[in-house]
Amino acid sequence: MNVDNFLENIIEQIKEAQLKLGYVKEVIRLYFPKDSLCSLLDVSCGSGEELVEKLRQEKRLSDTVLGSLQFSCHGDRIGVCISLEGAAYVHDCVPDPLFLKGMIRLFQEAHCLSIEEICGYFESFQEPFVCEKMKPGTDFDYVLYFPEHKPDSWYYCIRTEMGHTIYHRFTEADYRALLV
Repeated sequence: MNVDNFLENIIEQIKEAQLKLGYVKEVIRLYFPKDSLCSLLDVSCGSGEELVEKLRQEKRLSDTVLGSLQFSCHGDRIGVCISLEGAAYVHDCVPDPLFLKGMIRLFQEAHCLSIEEICGYFESFQEPFVCEKMKPGTDFDYVLYFPEHKPDSWYYCIRTEMGHTIYHRFTEADYRALLV
């Protein structure tokens, strides 16, 4: 079970929420599609209940930098509950990722960004990146990512509708599953 990858993903999601919404010392609940979580953990499971049981039995998840994680099953979604102390740890000890912080600022400052403006932000990091138009029916117009995973490993799917440009971040595996 890839516990380190799982914890890193949780920390990155909490950090994104804190950058967007501000920090509040509160319990955080994240929900993962079962298949996405299995991919993240590099495990296979038949049902959500089976996965939750594996997570509960994993000793490395009972005492993490985020505290003890709690798990619940909601059909094909797995709930992960992170303690107040876990939220505080991310706020106090995890530096703001430079790329993500700037990406959030870009989208906060301009509600209707062009793909050229978004590409300009990616270019400013002087690392090779990919910008591809997505196929119709995928719910997004473009995907941008750094193939070398520097300075960021997420896939940013972009959509403009009704005068607003939005992004959603996906892991590479979840992005690939989105295309199926």
